Amino acid sequence: MDNVKVTKLSERSIKAQVIVFIVIAITLMIFVLSFVTSSGVNQQYRQLMLKNAMQITEGLAKQAVFSVLSGSEQNAQDAMEQVQGFESVSAARILSDNYQPFISRGEFPKSIQGHHSHLLSTNISVETDDFWFITSPIVIKIENNEDEGGELGFENTQVANEVIGYAEVVYSKSHLIEAQTQLTLLIALVGLISIIILSFVMHFGLVKLFIPLRNLAVTMQLAETTGEYVFAENTGAKEIKSMAHAFNSMMKVLKKQGNDIKRHRDRLESEVKVRTSELIEARDAALTASRHKSEFIANMSHELRTPIQSIIGYGELVTEELELEGQFDLIDDMDRIAKNSQRLLNMINSLLNLAKVESGKVDVSIAEVDLEALILTISDTISPLALRNNNTFSIVQNQKVSTLQTDKEKVEQVLINLLSNACKFTENGEIIFTINSSENFIEFTVKDSGIGLTKEQQIYIFEEFRQVDSSQSRKFSGTGLGLAISKAFVELINGTITVESDLGKGAVFVVKIPAQ
Repeated sequence: MDNVKVTKLSERSIKAQVIVFIVIAITLMIFVLSFVTSSGVNQQYRQLMLKNAMQITEGLAKQAVFSVLSGSEQNAQDAMEQVQGFESVSAARILSDNYQPFISRGEFPKSIQGHHSHLLSTNISVETDDFWFITSPIVIKIENNEDEGGELGFENTQVANEVIGYAEVVYSKSHLIEAQTQLTLLIALVGLISIIILSFVMHFGLVKLFIPLRNLAVTMQLAETTGEYVFAENTGAKEIKSMAHAFNSMMKVLKKQGNDIKRHRDRLESEVKVRTSELIEARDAALTASRHKSEFIANMSHELRTPIQSIIGYGELVTEELELEGQFDLIDDMDRIAKNSQRLLNMINSLLNLAKVESGKVDVSIAEVDLEALILTISDTISPLALRNNNTFSIVQNQKVSTLQTDKEKVEQVLINLLSNACKFTENGEIIFTINSSENFIEFTVKDSGIGLTKEQQIYIFEEFRQVDSSQSRKFSGTGLGLAISKAFVELINGTITVESDLGKGAVFVVKIPAQ
């Protein structure tokens, strides 16, 4: 709750906050002054009335000396009438030296009935919220003369006071209470009027004082709202003038910077238009060149595949003739020709696939694929490749489905490509092919214990024509298109392919494709 009040107060203007704080300060100051003044005046008035009551009691005691000595109630009657002439005296009496009532007027409160004093001076015997009960001794002076001078004739006179009775007065506090109440109300009323007058004066003065500050705030808000460079009036108190001067200086700097930025922006816009036009032309030229390149590669791939396939076919016929003639020493040479021809055909097929991907001419044929048949095909293809480098090849099947809806040729090509790479880059190691499935996806994992990849190599491994080792003395052959084509095929069937590897610790490729 306090935080809410503070927040609401802080949201007000400086003028309102200053007025609130000043009014609170004035109120507290006048309250304290009123309290101190009222307490001081009431205390003084109390002391004055108490002094008056004691003087009245002492006067009664002095007037009662003769009456008590003579035993005349008539003389005491006059003294009692004089005492009762005071409004605040509600009761009075005179007691003899043995505390027996000599004369009494008025009604004494029950709380002081039977009270006797043994006082030698005027004092307050009982005080309550309603009255003072004051007692004063009735005293006579006795002189004693003793002849102690002898022949010198000097006399020693001693004076002694003898108490012959007591004068008691009940002095009411009703006038004191009434006077204190009226005084407190008067001081409170004066304080309230002072607060109101001072509040109006402060409000008028602060409103006049804060007009320049309010105008400055309005100017700042206008500048913020419109974004224009407006200037404030340099009027008001010294501090406000300094603020207005600083604001105007800032506006001048911002205006200059705004004009410079506008000119710079106009120049940049014109340059951007020129550069954009150049980039559009360059982009169109690049797209045209890329299209021509893809068409050229596709055409060349088709032109090259025909003679190579012919070479492979004639090679197989020659090999059969040599086997029939028993010229086995020439069969090894023909096998080398066949292998290199097949390698060249694979490279041409990769270029053709890349050209199709870049030109957007790759068709996706979705059909139901028997997962067991796919795994059997992959196993028959990869097992001989694994034996070449003395590797072990194993398949781990954790799938819960037997079929999936996808493009069989592309999935098969991607997996064979990944597994053949694992066989090529691993020697005397282990290659594990794992199949997992979930409700919506099939996940193929190819893990090897080969040479592995660095963090930098993992970044560009799926780029076209990029190889792990691109030096002329590289150990492993290849065009660097296999992973790029694999990534393109996986994305065509809405799948993903990722790699995790450490140098010298093998690699793990994960292909995740939708089951439907």
